[in-house]
Parts: sequence; C-alpha cells; structure tokens
Amino acid sequence: MNRTLIAVCGAVVLSVALVGAQGPAGDAKSANEKNDGKNGGTANAVTFTGCLNPGSNGETFFLTNVKQKGAKNADKTLKLVAAKTDKKVGLGTFITNEVEITGSFDDPNAAPLVGGSGQARTVTVTKVKFRSQYCG
Repeated sequence: MNRTLIAVCGAVVLSVALVGAQGPAGDAKSANEKNDGKNGGTANAVTFTGCLNPGSNGETFFLTNVKQKGAKNADKTLKLVAAKTDKKVGLGTFITNEVEITGSFDDPNAAPLVGGSGQARTVTVTKVKFRSQYCG
C-alpha cells in the first residue's frame, strides 16, 4: 500500500514538472520584451555590417553598403546614433572602416531604404565591432 502511494505521488510530481517545462514558447519572448536594457540586451536588436561614414555632426554617422544576414530587401544606407548609456559607444574611431553594428531601429515600422530616394532609417547603436580596414 505504501509503495503504491509513493509511486502515485512520484508520478504526479514528475507529470507536473514535465508539463511545466513544456510551457508555450511565447513566455520566453515576453520575458525578453520586459528586458529594460540593464543587461545590455534589447528585445528588438538588429545587426548589420557595412562601411562607417561621418555624418553632419560628431554624433551622427552613416552605414553604407549595408548587409544584413538573411535579409533580401535590407537597407542600403542607415543613419547611426550612439546609444546614450553609461558606456559610450565609440563610433568615431571606426570611420572609413568596415564594421558590424548592433542596435535597434528608432522606428521599427518604417520601410527599408532600398533605392536612392527617401530618408535612411535611424539605428541607435549599442555595440560596434571592427571587421576590416577595407570598405568596399
């Protein structure tokens, strides 16, 4: 009798644990959406590579010859602004180099700039990484 009771209790505990581990995938996404950026991550982070060019002032830059892995209609040019965080993103040191930037769109609903007309979308950069001295 005691063995049966212990077996049933064990089966119930194991079933609850397995069902809880199989929660909907949306739970992980909503946890990321609640991320306030203190851990360095953002829910809508994008990564691009391209050639970094100076903008009209020392705080804006442009990324040209933009490539985004897996995107066919990606932007050809992006306007970049360094994120205002405790740790400043030093875009100025990478001018005329090929870089990889990570950040988020200021307006994620704006259409990509694929042709020569229109205004480049703005990305707030949280991370920049040197790729090559050659921009081409």
